[in-house]
Amino acid sequence: MAGTITEEMKKCFLSSFLFRGISELSEELENEMFSGTAEFARGECVYKSSAFRHALGVIVSGTVRISTSDAENHILLRDMGAGETFGAAAVFGAGECYVSEICAKSTCTVVFIEEATLEKLFSVYPTAALNYIAFLSSKIRYLNRKIAEISMHGASARVFEYIKKNAGEDGVFRAPNMSVLAKTLNIGRSSLYRALEDLASGGHILRDGNKFTVNKGEISQ
Repeated sequence: MAGTITEEMKKCFLSSFLFRGISELSEELENEMFSGTAEFARGECVYKSSAFRHALGVIVSGTVRISTSDAENHILLRDMGAGETFGAAAVFGAGECYVSEICAKSTCTVVFIEEATLEKLFSVYPTAALNYIAFLSSKIRYLNRKIAEISMHGASARVFEYIKKNAGEDGVFRAPNMSVLAKTLNIGRSSLYRALEDLASGGHILRDGNKFTVNKGEISQ
């Protein structure tokens, strides 16, 4: 249902990545974007495979839960809260089906920016277009990393997950020695060395002796 936008919600909306470097928006464009404000009750579907808007959604209050749209293999992907954005796959060449299911985890308010409004925003404020391109590029890099992880051989994937899990907040993991690490992972030392070489050449880790640093983009993944 249509939602009411508060001053706090406006501030949250304007803090979105889209508006970085833009000090002020025209009143006309701002009103046009806020006209797409909608409120959802807990459990209500926001986007699903067969029913979605061709719009970018900016959450300005509450939380949504994103999961796969496959009913037979329903997998929770992540939760998103105020200030975060969804729907990039629903605009600019989107098909008739959306890629995932998004439901309100709590009562939430979303500002939907329709495709035509996005085009107007990018035309009037080129900085917003650059921000959007940077956002999409980060998504592509993330997908490339996930594809690389999926394509890893068994030993490489096991070693990588162990290093990520045991690394500190700075992404650094220090192994006592290779023999202990191989024994812990239940693999041979030669397999361990090959796995570490693959991970380093693939850009997943940096190795300095027994010190391993996880690529910053993969620490939280």
